Amino acid sequence: MYIIGIPKEIKQFERRVSLVPSDIRRLLKDIKDSGDSAAIADIIIYVQSGAGLEAGYSDTEYIDSGAMILDTIEDIYDKANIIVKVKEPQPREYALITSKHIIFAFFHFASNNELIHAMFDSGANCYAYETIKDDKGLYPILTPMSIIAGTKSMIEADRYLKKIERKNIHSSITIIGVGNVGKAAADQAVLLGYKTIYLIDKDYDKIKKIEESNPSIYKAFVMNEINLKTLLIFSNVVISSIYSNGEKASKVITNKLLDLMSRSRTIIMDVAIDQGGTTEQSVPMTFQNPVVRYKNTLIYCVPNIPSSAPVEASILLSNSIYPYLLCFLGLDGDSCDSSDSGEYSDYNGYRKRFDELQKGLYVNYTAANAANTYK
Repeated sequence: MYIIGIPKEIKQFERRVSLVPSDIRRLLKDIKDSGDSAAIADIIIYVQSGAGLEAGYSDTEYIDSGAMILDTIEDIYDKANIIVKVKEPQPREYALITSKHIIFAFFHFASNNELIHAMFDSGANCYAYETIKDDKGLYPILTPMSIIAGTKSMIEADRYLKKIERKNIHSSITIIGVGNVGKAAADQAVLLGYKTIYLIDKDYDKIKKIEESNPSIYKAFVMNEINLKTLLIFSNVVISSIYSNGEKASKVITNKLLDLMSRSRTIIMDVAIDQGGTTEQSVPMTFQNPVVRYKNTLIYCVPNIPSSAPVEASILLSNSIYPYLLCFLGLDGDSCDSSDSGEYSDYNGYRKRFDELQKGLYVNYTAANAANTYK
């Protein structure tokens, strides 16, 4: 029997919910429409009371969608064997997790050894959203959250420049790593009126195309020590968004580079803080206390930026989780077809194809793999 549990997120200032009522209703309808009487009888969905309130969803809406409400997080973990979360389990949850559990979440194992070992000890199987790729090599669950994070990080940086009266037509933005976060930040910077945006990335051809789309604003630089040093010294805002499929972020902004920046009152938005951060001073902070101060430089280190847009983020997250959950339950043969030869290559030991679950290949991440990696 599949018993799905949706707990209320307890990470500080996390306001998203993993599945919205419309997707629960859709899931139950798809199960019913499948005609599989065993599946219909064997799937139950529990939602913790208040889980969706910050995202605009009441318990009544969840009940109307076909879910049942449980009062406490302990009840959710006790009754459910599939836990669908937003963020990684918090220390309070560790004791609730056992070998019966399959957990979907943004785990970000690379920056959290305590979490790795807690999951290893529990025996749970863990699906990390941030390492799931589709057959085109894209990250269907991570991407919409990355776009929100990039947009919000630039808006927050702009607010900071206005506060210290440093925003003007000569203000310069440097974006380190121009993936989904970086591109969204660049687009938002243009909308906010910035005229000088430096893009630095290992994939020069990619960012050169962006430069060519608007050469009067964008300037592309290949990632190397000299270029990075030069751009950091002359930038008012740095959006640091390096990501490499679940791996720990590279500390590309060293203390030596931070010392060189100390005269310019720069703000660094370290969007890679989920994966450990890209500066040698970065540590996870909160919305209430978001920055690390290093001399005259501020380093913004909030690991769950998308939760600042809980309604939009919850809908997008739920929509992107839905097809994988449906596939996991064995109810979508089309999306679970593994006929092409694409591979998943994350460091946690995921199976070659997420959609091979339908064919019984259950070699997903186990905490032993990560525990061995981080001994």
